[in-house]
Amino acid sequence: MWKNLFHAHFFMKPKVEHMSKSFSRRQILKIAVTLVMGLTTTLLAPFLMTKEGSKAQAIVVNQPNEFDLKGEHTEIKYTVISGVPQLDYKNQDISSSFSGQEIQTLTTDIGTLITVTISTPNSSQLVGNTVKLSLLLPIVNLLVTGGEVPIQTNAIVTTQKTTRSFGIPLFGQIQNYQTLVLNGTARLVLE
Repeated sequence: MWKNLFHAHFFMKPKVEHMSKSFSRRQILKIAVTLVMGLTTTLLAPFLMTKEGSKAQAIVVNQPNEFDLKGEHTEIKYTVISGVPQLDYKNQDISSSFSGQEIQTLTTDIGTLITVTISTPNSSQLVGNTVKLSLLLPIVNLLVTGGEVPIQTNAIVTTQKTTRSFGIPLFGQIQNYQTLVLNGTARLVLE
């Protein structure tokens, strides 16, 4: 899942008159090649090709696998070690840890959405609330030499009314949201 991820971006400054005549205007050649060698994944991103075949300049970055975040009365730590995600959530009322299959991960255009179920109604309750935490992790690039960078993101606590009685629908708004503003750090921890 999450491994040491390196991005090689190729940037050039081609001029229109240097473009090969076989290209229509500024046609971009998109080549995405993933080379997997052990625990390292390398991604070659889109680049422009000039008629002279000028050399591209590569920029290599690491992706973090540990996020330490804090907000008002909230602490969240998310890590991925050896492909296994771990999320620790703490607020003024509860402290919970989640790992592996308990964590849902969805990659979107705006970042990676990490979701866990904090609580569900107990079996004796006919009507209750399911509470979920959804953490939005932005794309973060780290220097190859390591280190950490400050980040700011958001999490949403969703409270959903649920019923264990079949045939009896719930009416009105079923879900309510609380948005958490989080600040912290992202870093790469070696596996």
